[in-house]
Amino acid sequence: MRNRCRGRIALLLVAGLLAGCRGGADFGPMGSVSGKLTMDGKPMAEGTQLLFMQMEAGYAAFGQTDAEGNYSIVWARDGDRKSEIPAGTYKVLIQPPAVGKDTEEMSPEEMLDGGGDVPPAQPEFPRKYQQHSTSGLEYQVAEGENTIDIDISSEG
Repeated sequence: MRNRCRGRIALLLVAGLLAGCRGGADFGPMGSVSGKLTMDGKPMAEGTQLLFMQMEAGYAAFGQTDAEGNYSIVWARDGDRKSEIPAGTYKVLIQPPAVGKDTEEMSPEEMLDGGGDVPPAQPEFPRKYQQHSTSGLEYQVAEGENTIDIDISSEG
């Protein structure tokens, strides 16, 4: 019994140390992401939301378009919004604008839930872009500034 408790304590200490190493401020090389979101070459509606996800690491970063389709990605981490995300490959999904509430007012949990109580507008683009598994949108984020212009097709 005593050995089992010691084993559990040791396991918890090792897990805590590993989490501390990964959970600190060192995420490796970081990059900012901005660009233009268009459909068939025309800017998407203002407030259209983009979600950059790195599934293996559990990273999710968000952005939304302005009236010209421009966006920049923000990463919510440790209660702060950061303009850079860890370098790597990200899958991207697109959501229609939320009705009545923008992403600046939402917590990361609300964004992942699709906006909480706020119903999204009806998408004016094919539904396949609303899921990372079907969007076909995958981009490499490198250290430094990254311009990622995304042009989706109305044909899906």
